[in-house]
Amino acid sequence: KTGIEISGAPYADTAKIKAMVDNNAVDTDVVFTDAADAAVLARQGLLEPIDYSVIDKSKLLPEAAREFYLLADVASYAMAWNTKNLSEEARPKSWAEFFDPAKDMQRSLWKYGAQTLEIASMASQPLDKLYPLDLDAAFAKLDGIKGSLTWWDSGAQGAQLIIDGETDVGTVWNGRLYKPRLEGAPVNYTFDGALYVCDSIVIPKGAKNKAEAMEFIANVMTAENQATFSKHIPYGPVVPAAFELIDDKTKEAIPNAPQNSKNARFQDFDYWAENGAGIL
Repeated sequence: KTGIEISGAPYADTAKIKAMVDNNAVDTDVVFTDAADAAVLARQGLLEPIDYSVIDKSKLLPEAAREFYLLADVASYAMAWNTKNLSEEARPKSWAEFFDPAKDMQRSLWKYGAQTLEIASMASQPLDKLYPLDLDAAFAKLDGIKGSLTWWDSGAQGAQLIIDGETDVGTVWNGRLYKPRLEGAPVNYTFDGALYVCDSIVIPKGAKNKAEAMEFIANVMTAENQATFSKHIPYGPVVPAAFELIDDKTKEAIPNAPQNSKNARFQDFDYWAENGAGIL
């Protein structure tokens, strides 16, 4: 559209972004990062404010538009199971059942506080009263299944544990299992009771091409481009109008499609910005 060349760069985690800004050596204009990490970076004053005179906030989900970052997509941190090990009838139907130590199942969870502590909390707290997390109750749930729990460190590992049947049931981001399931892997997952987690778009403070970065983000936030993204990987758009451009079959695989969005809630990114350092 503009003739401006876009150059890809290695993933920049929070430590790298902080180092770039602190050393006045920002060499990346736009960064896609986890929304909870973006909230932390915003709290630390390391990001440029989003210019909503360039990006139309009215077209976004209410949860998407933040002062210093934008949600870019909606993924589901969901319950998944190996269909050879557990039938639809036998698999847990809720997080309370997932964490029931009386159930003879091998389980797997991400070895990270954010997202996993929410899932543990969902076993004893209603969704609409999830925050602030009851950490004592969450850790009690984790303690109750520690003898049958496998921790994973990456999305690929989490998916493989379920695909191989090494664990019977676990948490995985839905995009990690979508293609294996289509290709016949013995896996399934549910959006019911899931935690919506998001990638986000940020501009590090001191970015050299800030104006062009805002224009790029505005282009990403069009309904057409959001729909194209969701057709390639089943993470949902943050522009509701994009759903009008997505066929019904594709919508079935998207977490926040209207037919899938019951009994789920967005992660509270600001909660992690305020409490993450102390908890994690």
